[in-house]
Amino acid sequence: MTVRGFDPIAGAPPSRTEDVRHIREALALARRGLGRVSPNPLVGAVVARGKQVLGTGWHSEYGGDHAEVVALREAGARAAGATLYVSLEPCRHTGQTPPCTAAIIRSGIRRVVIACRDPNPEARHGAEVLRQAGLDVEIGIEGTAAKRLNAPFLWFHQEWVPFASLKLALSLDAKLGAERVRTPVTGIRALDEVHRLRACHDAILIGRRTVAVDDPLLTARGEEQPRVPPVRAVLDTTLKLDTRSQLVRTVEQAPVWVFADAAAEGFEERAAPLRDAGAEVIGVPRRDEHSLSVSAVWNELAMRGVLSVLIEGGGQVAAATLRRGHVQRIHAFLAPVFFGDGGVPAFPGLGPSSPGDWRPVQRESLGQDTRIVFEHRRLDEVLRRL
Repeated sequence: MTVRGFDPIAGAPPSRTEDVRHIREALALARRGLGRVSPNPLVGAVVARGKQVLGTGWHSEYGGDHAEVVALREAGARAAGATLYVSLEPCRHTGQTPPCTAAIIRSGIRRVVIACRDPNPEARHGAEVLRQAGLDVEIGIEGTAAKRLNAPFLWFHQEWVPFASLKLALSLDAKLGAERVRTPVTGIRALDEVHRLRACHDAILIGRRTVAVDDPLLTARGEEQPRVPPVRAVLDTTLKLDTRSQLVRTVEQAPVWVFADAAAEGFEERAAPLRDAGAEVIGVPRRDEHSLSVSAVWNELAMRGVLSVLIEGGGQVAAATLRRGHVQRIHAFLAPVFFGDGGVPAFPGLGPSSPGDWRPVQRESLGQDTRIVFEHRRLDEVLRRL
């Protein structure tokens, strides 16, 4: 009797415990590519025979070898008859590199365990190519963790608009700081995490009021340096952004995109100094008298290749993006402090959400502060399609 996945030469098929352990290792390896591989996904791979690991790899740089190829190269001839564990479905197309499915088939791998599918129309269906070549393919082990890891990539290739994370440093009474004064809210460990978040997103979005009060730099200045500096985007309906702001003065360090009402009187005259300083001014329609259409902004970002956006404030921008359903994930950094009646509210004018719309998926202490990550029900629905 022949057991599916059993090779008399290779030995007994791996246990479920070994499958889970190896795929978790592949997921951990994938994280090493944070900030370096966009617009590609994070991918890790492990070649193993039973408990023995023969090769490991991860996609470390956009345009470089994919995780599967790196792991197979390390395993060498030992890969024949072994199992390949990979955090995302191997690609079947020629892009920056040749198709991974071809390398897997040539290696003599007998079984491939895939955490989740790839929805990218150019790369998907690699599992079917492998099955047609006679390999045993299993999909879905640690699928939830794999989808959460690559949520921005997976969301974009199913919805075709950027994935949005909202970052807020909050007091216990849900305030962003003191009125009209730049106010440190959280400590250094929380700030380190903010820089990591910046490095993991293609763009950072704020409103012009935040520039006026805080004059932020909005660059990723942590240990994880992005391959490409994230775009610094500003919502500025009437184009009042000061050319002396840190954003504009440092435009050579990272791009600055200013979204404004193109139909407003004097648009071209006010745009000229910003363009002369190196910023890109992008005209979009208004949603109402006071604000721009966030949907139009999102469409412009998508057309320019932005897969993920980190929204950093302030309260008006946070409330507007939440109100229109543009946020998939919230990173709430809570500080043990109260600002009282004089504090700036985090969500001005925001109405109630429906029960079950948001669920916490992560909690951690960062010194005196606490981070809670929430994900929206809509994100879960989209990821479940895979």
